[in-house]
Amino acid sequence: MTDADALLRAVLAAPDDDAPRLVYADWCDEHGDPDRAAFIRAQVGLARDPNHPRRAELVQTEQTLWSKHRAEWTAWVPPWAEVPGFDRGFLERIRCEAADYLAGADEVRLRTPLMGLRLYGTADLAVPVFRSRALDGIRVLILSVDVNAGDWAHFAACPYLGRLEELNLNSKAPPGEIVTALVESVNLGALRVLRLRSCGLADEHTARLVRHPWVARLRSLDLRGNLILDEGGLALVESPHLGGLESLTLTGNPVADGWLAERIRRKFGGRVRM
Repeated sequence: MTDADALLRAVLAAPDDDAPRLVYADWCDEHGDPDRAAFIRAQVGLARDPNHPRRAELVQTEQTLWSKHRAEWTAWVPPWAEVPGFDRGFLERIRCEAADYLAGADEVRLRTPLMGLRLYGTADLAVPVFRSRALDGIRVLILSVDVNAGDWAHFAACPYLGRLEELNLNSKAPPGEIVTALVESVNLGALRVLRLRSCGLADEHTARLVRHPWVARLRSLDLRGNLILDEGGLALVESPHLGGLESLTLTGNPVADGWLAERIRRKFGGRVRM
């Protein structure tokens, strides 16, 4: 194993820690790759402090070096993975077909600290995804995979979601099954952001979700584009479990224009978007 391999393994072993990334940057500097070193340091600096006193300089460095080296730094990425950009100097997020990820996840995860996924696919792939160890350690999951009735139970049972912090579901599966899978899962202890956009949630589904103690873990709840009316809106107002919410999004729901809208605004104040 080369020194570079050992340093990369340290980054992979501690993806939240900036220190191994900065050590990797030092190695790049010492081995003839100052641009890679400068790029890592610039992105780490910006991530640590959005109001960094040298922000303009760091942004310029980041953009210039990414434009210059993007093709080189992503040459190893398989063609099925779409790369939206790097974070803290490394590839942390990809967008791809679920089938490709299931087949090639190891190839990617041995090369970079992958933490964000956006998966697309057909309903026959949902259960394999929910059972896959390739979800282990993922922090942000955007799932645009169709899910058949009955298959959400596999999501609830998935043991690889313990570090998931943000979940974005866009599914036309029975909304009651989505809610059941969420509140019955014992593996979502780290979840803080939940987006259920245009999932067909009606009053009964919304009420069950927000009346359950499970939602107390959330800091952001996005329910835009659903079918929430009076009962769901009242459940939001009366729920004792939403005190920790920093943002609630209800745009595109009938309740946003109904008689409960003002009560919702009074309860959540500037935290709600309607």
